[in-house]
This record gives sequence, structure tokens and C-alpha cells, in this order.
Amino acid sequence: MESLIDNYIDLISDTKEFKRLLELKKIIDTKYPKEIVAFKTAEAKYNEASDYGKYYPGLDDLRRSLSEKKAILYNKEEVKEYLALERKLDKMLNDDLNELKESISNKFKTNERFSL
Repeated sequence: MESLIDNYIDLISDTKEFKRLLELKKIIDTKYPKEIVAFKTAEAKYNEASDYGKYYPGLDDLRRSLSEKKAILYNKEEVKEYLALERKLDKMLNDDLNELKESISNKFKTNERFSL
């Protein structure tokens, strides 16, 4: 069983999409560290505040800041390409998982999302 998993991992790892995803990850980390930190900081502040609910003072400002920081990062061409490839690989994995479920038994639910 383990060798089947290893073979599948090798198969996915050898795709041009996966290789490009890794390449883009390095580019993004190198090219946009300030934007990543700004987004992650805004996200952490918002998540912490949202635990207290809508009555947290300044929650709307934190939400707006998070949205702005996310837009700045996610509108970079490399990030757009990265997210598109990530969705494509995610779909491939889900399709393979559903095919495996169907081949084992019809009692498994298919079309459930398995997300990275």
C-alpha cells in the first residue's frame, strides 16, 4: 500500500503544474515578503477580534484592513497564477479521490471536497 502512495505522490510531483506551483511559491516568498507579512498580520488581528463577535470595538476597521491587504497580495500576477494552479491540483486530487471511493464501494460519498 505504501508504494502505491509513493507512486501517486511521485506522479503528482512530476506534473508541470506542481513544479510550477513550487517555483511560484519561491518567487512569491522572495518578491512579496512585506505584502505577505502585512496580510498575515491583518488576518491574525481580525481573527483574534472576531472571536469576540460583532461587539469588538474596531472590528469593521480590522475587516476593512484585512480586505485591503488581501487584495494587494492576491492581485499580484504570480499569486493569481499560484492560486489558479492550486485550484487545478486540488480538483485533480478530488477527482482521483472520488474515483478511488467509487472503485472501493458505492457507500462512500463522492464529490466531497478534499482541500489542501
